[in-house]
Amino acid sequence: MVMGDLSMFQDEPTVAAIYAAIKAKNPSSHRTYRGASSIGRPCNRELWFMFRWVNRPSFDGRMLRLFNTGHLEEPRLISDLRATGIEVLDVDPSTGEQWAVQFHGGHFRGHADGAALGIHAAPKTWHLLEFKTHNAKSFAKLKADGVEKTKPEHYAQMQVYMNGLELTRGYYLARNKDTDELYGERVHYDKACAEHWIERAGQIIFNPEPPLPIGKDASFYLCKFCDFSAY
Repeated sequence: MVMGDLSMFQDEPTVAAIYAAIKAKNPSSHRTYRGASSIGRPCNRELWFMFRWVNRPSFDGRMLRLFNTGHLEEPRLISDLRATGIEVLDVDPSTGEQWAVQFHGGHFRGHADGAALGIHAAPKTWHLLEFKTHNAKSFAKLKADGVEKTKPEHYAQMQVYMNGLELTRGYYLARNKDTDELYGERVHYDKACAEHWIERAGQIIFNPEPPLPIGKDASFYLCKFCDFSAY
């Protein structure tokens, strides 16, 4: 059987217009604070430059749409948890807004996905909620080795949030974007670990000089793709 020529049915201009509209709605901007979601990244120098707006990375519409996938998944995962009888607070009842933590005079902040009571392995303990999406390769590693080893940035983020919200447990719920499989893991609060990341944030924020790069030169694998490799 001979396949027909499908090129006449493809509509790349419309797809391009969709990406352009997404980019127009999401102009590149800088955060006015160091976010907890990135404090677990390995290079102090990168974080130092990020905080000082040395360079502004630019993303196309496709990538911006991809970044938004995780946000779109959050309400669905909350609904999944509630369907099992778990109580989920997706906003802070005292403010009516997203759960927030801040340190170092507000220069280091973060916003948690929620808090839950009734997680089945420990139903009487309030848990911080952290939702993430993964591709199949990343998800397989997560299942094999857990969040602390495979996603240290996510683990650090949760430790900082648990510290700021005075919670002793967290629940990491991840979705495989390729198969829709879910993975759940309880994370215990580690005071020393949380304080390490909070202290690291302070050093990055208040240090007047940029730290040394993580690699010896620009050929190091982490430096090759860094937005600040030229600095």
